[in-house]
Amino acid sequence: MDDACRDEQWRSEFGENSFLLEEHSGDAARDLSAVQCKKRCGVKHRPVLYFTGLLGIGMCGYTVKHVYAQQRPKQVDTGNALMSAVVVKECSNTGQDCSKTRCCKTQGFQCFKKNDRWAACRPWCIVGPDPTDKDPLPWNCIVLGPKTPGLAPGPDYGAKPASWVQEKCAATSKDCRKQRCCKDAGKQCFKKDDRWYGCKETCVPGGPDPLDTNNDTWNCTAVGMRTPGPYQGGRKAPWVTKWCSAKDTNCFHTRCCKDAGHQCFLKAAGWAMCMPDCTHGPFLGDANADIWNCTALGGRTPGMARVESLSKYVADWVKTNCSKPGENCNTTMCCADATQQCFSKDTNWATCMRGCKQGTHANDKDKKPWECKKLGPRTPRKWGSPTLYCFSVIRLTSYEADIMMAQVNTDGSVGIFGCDQFDVFAAQGRGWIGDGPEGPVWTEHFQDAPVTRSIDNTAGNTALFRNVWAAVKQVGRWAFTEWTVKVDPDAVLFADRLRQHLRPHTGKPVYIQNCASYTLVQQGGAMMFGAVEAMTREALHKYFNEGGMWRCNKNYQYGEDRWIGECFKEIGAWPVTDPLVLGDKLCVPGVWDCSDQRRAAFHHYKDLGSWMKCYHEGKR
Repeated sequence: MDDACRDEQWRSEFGENSFLLEEHSGDAARDLSAVQCKKRCGVKHRPVLYFTGLLGIGMCGYTVKHVYAQQRPKQVDTGNALMSAVVVKECSNTGQDCSKTRCCKTQGFQCFKKNDRWAACRPWCIVGPDPTDKDPLPWNCIVLGPKTPGLAPGPDYGAKPASWVQEKCAATSKDCRKQRCCKDAGKQCFKKDDRWYGCKETCVPGGPDPLDTNNDTWNCTAVGMRTPGPYQGGRKAPWVTKWCSAKDTNCFHTRCCKDAGHQCFLKAAGWAMCMPDCTHGPFLGDANADIWNCTALGGRTPGMARVESLSKYVADWVKTNCSKPGENCNTTMCCADATQQCFSKDTNWATCMRGCKQGTHANDKDKKPWECKKLGPRTPRKWGSPTLYCFSVIRLTSYEADIMMAQVNTDGSVGIFGCDQFDVFAAQGRGWIGDGPEGPVWTEHFQDAPVTRSIDNTAGNTALFRNVWAAVKQVGRWAFTEWTVKVDPDAVLFADRLRQHLRPHTGKPVYIQNCASYTLVQQGGAMMFGAVEAMTREALHKYFNEGGMWRCNKNYQYGEDRWIGECFKEIGAWPVTDPLVLGDKLCVPGVWDCSDQRRAAFHHYKDLGSWMKCYHEGKR
């Protein structure tokens, strides 16, 4: 069947029949119904077509032998070796047809075929329609040429589904085996069993899904590509509480967890445990150095996991059993020094480093590339004094996400990632920020709310931040540090300097008024500006656990910083004025000299370039 026939049949019967490509195989292929083209591809002239086909094959073979052999660039090596200069020069950009070049300029991308008329560079491909394409025609995903060495760029959270997706694709409550695509953002069609294919955000083969109507296991063969958009989560099903295991108990047989944000991970045959996450290798808080397998046995229970107290750090055996920098950690899979993690170069060598970049490292004598596979967990760093929990609220599709990603990747992690604990909250869903001091950083979700204009002519965002504070309480890290600090993404924070300002007030129910200005008449001449909001655990305890949340359910006409300041006064937390905490252009008269070593933060820098400039000036 030729591609013109396939495309015509797909257009005419997309909503009624599944379509099986000749190249598709596996469980999904066997379950989908193959549709034959009966109109333009009939059998009326078989003898003529047979002769014509033989002639065509012969001419095609001649062309491939003499033309393609001349055009195909030579490669200097195989596998992950770098392609030649000719290949790099002639390779295709994202969005270009790569059917002739058969290679891609973007690192981590590979040329995949859609049909005989189009091929494109992408990081991966699954047979079926792509919800970002301009049309619903399926990809056959035939690989054309090698993958370009290097890591592929992170996900594009600004990508939008095409207009046809809502009409052609399946709803979450419907079987998606025919459409092979999903209406809802962040979802993909997966096989459950021979009777059902469903749209899900993630799928763990062999285990139940806590969002499902029952505890039957999923096959998890992917059918078609993911609809763009962040994960939205959901609510756990009623059976989860009764059937699934509690945290710190053996979940080997149930393969699911009662507690929000937990997932069942395998240690060894017969033993698994419900945890928020698991890294293959030894568990640094365990009684011994035994290796955890860490295979997920079922789906993650929706919701945010409450963090456990992290003040106990690691077991005593870590310093003696784990590897030092420069040693081979291939067997121990752990590191003695804080913030270090074991990364492999190849199957024979791995060592402890702060981070690892795939490819050849400048100091290596053998000039062989690193695969940078993580072996075991990262060893946590010791906490400072006083202890800080810092968080920011961002929009995933704005400059704010760029600034947060730069913070986590600069000088061993700076800004809020220089605090002992940290979170990034986003209403749009779950987004990846980078590898932080404690490992991968993902955003935490909170419920969005409309932003109006306050009576002070600032952003009327009190409703939104009431939801943020509810998420802060739910995550629970605030309870394990002496101070909680909300930091705007466009504020440049130096955590160690902030500790010096906060230390004398630790242990009291206070918050810091960081702006003293003659313009703040109604606030008594000083207030806590929203760029950096610092408050003790004792002050937050009054808000979270002593009736503050319902008593302060008012004053929505204010901006969130004035609202929470007024709230603290009402519930018995008192202000401490320290205008040297923050240099803010908005605090008249504004102070924004980033080289001022007395100040712990500077605001506002609403693009990555100016933020980094202020940071480098401030750290001198």
